[in-house]
Amino acid sequence: MLTSIINLILKKPGLKANELARELGLTRKELNQILHKKPDIFHKNESFEWSISEGAVSKLSLNSEKKWITQNDFEDALKEQGSPLECNIDKVTIEIIGEQPLLFCAVARLLALSNQLADAGKRVTLDFTNNESTVSYLNRACFFARLAPEIAVVPQRPSIEDSEANKAKSISLVELLELGTEENVPSRIRDSFISVFGQNEATKLFTVVAEMVGNVEDHSETPIPGFAGLQCYSPGNKQSVVVVVSDSGKGICATLRPALAEHFPKIATMFPSGATASDAKLILYAMNNRGLSRTGKGRGAGLHTSREKAELLKAKVTIRQENFSVHLSYSNGALEKKQWKLDLPKLPGTHVVFEFSLTSPKISD
Repeated sequence: MLTSIINLILKKPGLKANELARELGLTRKELNQILHKKPDIFHKNESFEWSISEGAVSKLSLNSEKKWITQNDFEDALKEQGSPLECNIDKVTIEIIGEQPLLFCAVARLLALSNQLADAGKRVTLDFTNNESTVSYLNRACFFARLAPEIAVVPQRPSIEDSEANKAKSISLVELLELGTEENVPSRIRDSFISVFGQNEATKLFTVVAEMVGNVEDHSETPIPGFAGLQCYSPGNKQSVVVVVSDSGKGICATLRPALAEHFPKIATMFPSGATASDAKLILYAMNNRGLSRTGKGRGAGLHTSREKAELLKAKVTIRQENFSVHLSYSNGALEKKQWKLDLPKLPGTHVVFEFSLTSPKISD
């Protein structure tokens, strides 16, 4: 709602509270509670007309009540505070302050959003005040090497020379590697996995990553580079393996939809555009059935093969699209739980998180 109020005032400056409330479908009390909480954004003149304050900044604060900021915390912040991509204020600040560490899945979301904002012409600042340990980790993971150069970083943007020099030197981390380059990203991830866990399960993981990376490289259609990486964590006696593959392009559904009527008319009628959860159900269908592609032939979107390996690895899979996400949990060779979330704040592209656990000695770098 905050974003809707900002955009309306920018479109029609000088409206009074009762006029704003009427256009937004709010009571005046509900509106005033929002307006008066944001004096840095909203300004009221002597005639009780509202405008956006000069120098207003669209802010997104990432935090968590637990130890780590997760992808769920990221999504909750977008939902509660609004996506800066949908706000018409040009200046954006994303805050991760006060020693708040991020899980690898949240790091991927943050990088994708930041680069999308910069590509949209926003003036973006990432604020890591009093969060030196997170800055150090992000630099080690090549976050800043992948971050658009025009994005400002507070207190200061670290040099990326050390992060590039230390690539491939940690057995528990495969840095955020740019896709579409000469580097074989799936092989790097597989080799890192083997160095920690040995050959068992490595082929399954390689297949998943190769399919997802191939899908990004084939269908991205965006100037924003995609990326992928791996991080191992050590909770208790198990290792948690987290793989991220992120792309800021059209997304799986937007790629498949135009081909359905021409190549798959029966499937098109099963998942009509605009129907509730239709896109989420289409993703699930593609995971359970081979060959669904934008050309009508070939290997398809790689989702079916990925699903097979997810079953074998007892994995949890999240597929985030522009305004919805699909969440799948596998156990004992079968789908244990599926759900989707609709009407999410804008985050274009396809963002995959693939997580599974293995018993292994603790990692030491």
